[in-house]
Amino acid sequence: MLEYLHLTGAPAFSQVTVTKIGPLKPVNFIFGPNGSGKTTISRALADPGRYSGTTLGWLSQAPTPSVRVYNRDYVVDTLQQAHLPGVFLLGKKDVEIQAEIEGLMGPSGSIAAAMKRLAGLEDALAKKQGEIDSTRNELKDAAWSKRTAVPTELGTMFTGYNNNKENLLAHLLEVAAANPTVSETFDPLKAEAAAVLADDATPFAEFPLGSQLHLEDAPGFELLATPVVGSADVRLAPLIQQLQNADWVEHGRDHLSQSPELCPFCQQKVPIDLAEQLDAYFDKRYSEQINRVEQLRDHVETWAAGWSSYFESLPVQPGAKQHLNAEKFQTARMQLEQVVAQLTTTIAAKLTGPSTVLEASSPRAAVEAVNTVVGEANNSIKTFNLRLQSRATAKKALLGRCWVVFARQTIAAEVGRYEGAMPSLTKGKEGIDEAISTAVADLGTKRTRLSELQSQVTSSKPIIDKINRLLDAVGFHTFQLAESAAVQDGYSVVRAGGEVVGDTLSEGERTFITFLYFAQSLEGAAQDSSEPNDLIAVIDDPISSLDSDVLYAVSTVIRRIVAGIAAGTGRVRQLVLLTHNAHFHKEVTYKRQGDKDGGWQYGIVRKRSGQPSDVILTSANPIQTAYGALWDEVKRMTREPSAPASGLQNTLRRILETYFRVLGGVDDSTIITNFEGEDRTICRALFSWVNAGSHSIFDDLDYSPTPTTVEGNLRVFRRIFEVHGQVGHYSMMMGETAMGISDSPKPGPA
Repeated sequence: MLEYLHLTGAPAFSQVTVTKIGPLKPVNFIFGPNGSGKTTISRALADPGRYSGTTLGWLSQAPTPSVRVYNRDYVVDTLQQAHLPGVFLLGKKDVEIQAEIEGLMGPSGSIAAAMKRLAGLEDALAKKQGEIDSTRNELKDAAWSKRTAVPTELGTMFTGYNNNKENLLAHLLEVAAANPTVSETFDPLKAEAAAVLADDATPFAEFPLGSQLHLEDAPGFELLATPVVGSADVRLAPLIQQLQNADWVEHGRDHLSQSPELCPFCQQKVPIDLAEQLDAYFDKRYSEQINRVEQLRDHVETWAAGWSSYFESLPVQPGAKQHLNAEKFQTARMQLEQVVAQLTTTIAAKLTGPSTVLEASSPRAAVEAVNTVVGEANNSIKTFNLRLQSRATAKKALLGRCWVVFARQTIAAEVGRYEGAMPSLTKGKEGIDEAISTAVADLGTKRTRLSELQSQVTSSKPIIDKINRLLDAVGFHTFQLAESAAVQDGYSVVRAGGEVVGDTLSEGERTFITFLYFAQSLEGAAQDSSEPNDLIAVIDDPISSLDSDVLYAVSTVIRRIVAGIAAGTGRVRQLVLLTHNAHFHKEVTYKRQGDKDGGWQYGIVRKRSGQPSDVILTSANPIQTAYGALWDEVKRMTREPSAPASGLQNTLRRILETYFRVLGGVDDSTIITNFEGEDRTICRALFSWVNAGSHSIFDDLDYSPTPTTVEGNLRVFRRIFEVHGQVGHYSMMMGETAMGISDSPKPGPA
């Protein structure tokens, strides 16, 4: 559809650089007096290249509709030949072909039905697309809002998507399609992010492993499972062995030295050689064994102290927080500390009772458990350091995994709903697309068939028949068209009584015939594939001095075009109607009950002296009657006395003529006598213009009064109504009734 016209360099608009006429609507009624530039506008629409710099603006670039223009140029071009050439080049008189053509292109024909079906499918496609868009928007909004659920360390994954919801959704759908499941969470990815995403990340040193205790190789370890006792060669040995109290006896030796004559326990006299017997029993071998057990104790305590320091220092080393599994490390530590405590207790018990046979558990498994956790941390550090060395590649891989977790975990429910709904929606859309393709092909086939039929005929008779049917449809019976007997494929104008009109065809009838020819040319399908199917009709002054019957007929045809635009039938998609006739404008713009509004708009072309014409568009009809239009001009000049006032005197004299002379039968000389001085001169001048008649040269006179004469003319014009007692009519027409004017009008014109 045409949106606007930039008009440059045309005669009526030559004093401006660019005049924009628009925005236009489907139906545009533009009113303007003769000479205001209406024909110039129609010529610019017919041929934008006619005036340099003229351009047409379109709402849609493709396909561009074809502009058909009716104006005085069209009338001259159409009637310069002796006959009307067939618009559709119809010629075969075969009834079957004519019937097939009517079946294709008639209002209820198969082409119209195919277009209707295609329109219905396009509506269904739009509805289905709306459902798809709604489903997409639901997921898009969910993804947009749940970005905050991603850990801060991984927020870089949304770089490039934070300012565009559609791009975010597109990438999300791509990730979801490629990754139906996910096997990880964000937690391990956060550790990787420290190396991959942090700009200040540095390598970490690996943690040392804890030392292993080879208990079986430690000095004195074998003595734990062996009783440490004295020499068997001593006389007391059998008794000590029988009582199994060697450890008690050993501890009692310290007390014996403090009581050399009496036994510290039984208080009996001690044998003279008891001390010697005991020293002989606990000989050098015994002492050496005890010493070895003490060495074992010292060895284990040193090893345990190293582990204690290790346990305290490792968790605070660089990288431990990121790579060491604190929970697993604490568990392994507790297990090793328990083993160490048990081993220490066992050795202490051996020293307390050397003869006791004890078993000690090896800490090897507990040490390996701790070192396994540390080894895992070291593996994590190695991976971390390797990622640092190839950060760009690792970053891309990490962010890709982050997107998978986001799609399949964070918004898994929303993605699932989308994936569940989209297959049926997409399948439905594909079905409609296929049906549209079929409908387009069917419509193309029908139009091709119509072109084939049209190419088979050359006679203008079908056009003559169409125009005659059009005349009957609008109730016009003054004349009809008939095939010419003198010129092949020509036509004749025949009066109601059968008289063939020769040179007596009036200008109005010639204009009317060409208008009907133009109207019927808007019907039917495009003649070839290069011609757009959609049309824009531009009609410039289809009536001039026509009588009321023709005016009604023309307005009826135009109203049918307007109705077709509103209903979306036919080829015409937009209408631009230009006229200078207020009665015709009123007739064609009248909205009857039930009329559809196809997007109407009204315009006025206002001519200004020494300046380009104005084209003012409005949604309200500014032209009600010619008489009201004249008063609108007076109101405009009253509000804007400094505005250009070309034709003001002509406007004032036409109001005075209509109201006082035609309707009221008032003698203007009587009115003039009520004025004195300069006002009488102005009054006489106004009535002199009245006496010049309604169709004098003043209609086209380019006269530019000064602001002073404008003010004087308007003042005297009002006083004429006042002195004749008609100020009430003046106030009503000027819209001043609500301003409190209370003059009681004397009897006068209605």
